[in-house]
Amino acid sequence: MWKSKKPNKSNKPLVIIMAGGKGERFWPRSTRALPKQLQRVYSDQTLLDETWDRALSVTTADRIFVGCNATLRDAILKTHKQIKKNNFIIEPEGKNTAPILALAAHQLNKNFPEDVQLILSADHYIQPVEEFAATVQKMVHWAMQDRIITIGVPPIRPDTGYGYIEAGEKHSDGACEILSFKEKPSEALAKEFLGKSNFFWNAGIFAWKGRVIQEEFEIHAPEIWGPIATAKNDNALKVAFQDMQGSPIDIAILEKSKRVMMVPASFQWDDVGSWMSLPRILKADEAGNVNVSGNAILQATGAERNIVLSNKKLVALLGVKDLIVVETDDVIFVSDEKSVGKIKEMLAGMHKNSSLHEHL
Repeated sequence: MWKSKKPNKSNKPLVIIMAGGKGERFWPRSTRALPKQLQRVYSDQTLLDETWDRALSVTTADRIFVGCNATLRDAILKTHKQIKKNNFIIEPEGKNTAPILALAAHQLNKNFPEDVQLILSADHYIQPVEEFAATVQKMVHWAMQDRIITIGVPPIRPDTGYGYIEAGEKHSDGACEILSFKEKPSEALAKEFLGKSNFFWNAGIFAWKGRVIQEEFEIHAPEIWGPIATAKNDNALKVAFQDMQGSPIDIAILEKSKRVMMVPASFQWDDVGSWMSLPRILKADEAGNVNVSGNAILQATGAERNIVLSNKKLVALLGVKDLIVVETDDVIFVSDEKSVGKIKEMLAGMHKNSSLHEHL
């Protein structure tokens, strides 16, 4: 058992927003220059703006940090004026979530080792914000007791795309000990989990003290922490990341740590991972069509369960079902629902054709 140290008196966490993803499943709106977190997907704000405002509900702007690479930082500084240059944790290259979170802890621990770090993703839908803030306060309470906290979302459907948490002993405030983590299950297993009251979606929202996560990295993932902690300059850090095996924080730390516990979400949550998440977030018409079209008009006759994004052109659908139609200045993308999961394969093929690179 670890020894608890005197907790930090501040109840305002340091917030780290993970914003380094490519967002390929939202192509052609999401591109290398402006990935999905910098796009307006389900509101008139970008996903990053939504997340920034969410962070402001629990802390102050000077305590919010965006994790991404230098190129994306420059794009964010141009498009998101409220975010300043000192609000960034810069990773030399994307290596999944464990390395960037180790880097963030190493940098922030120089001044704030006993402060709670709250980890958010820039591609989540969360409403209402007031319930999110109340849940975060529970997370901070337990994190200040040297625990590592993850949020569990009560499942509302058998989803094979999410990891699950098996909850154990429940505390008086509803927080739970964790019996196990379950990786993305089969459909049959997901249906089984749905029927049990102690299984939750792992939302990928975490809280811990900087000192505590450092100790866990030193124990469970020294191959990640060591090269970062010993890098003397930016070039050494770049080499360290090049040689590092990428790993998600769940596998590197959470599934191994004895300090982990779960706080159930009291808010609506969705991972805005692909076009197929939009019907769960946005209001559809009577035929199930979702129109995210800005000033454009959707004319649908005998069309059902389609997703349409067009800022300029009229989109007219006649008798078609289960399509995704996305219009940008240089691309018109059409897919059926069953095929949209293969979008990364299509983009990989486009990468091999230099004449198509401008559209990526």
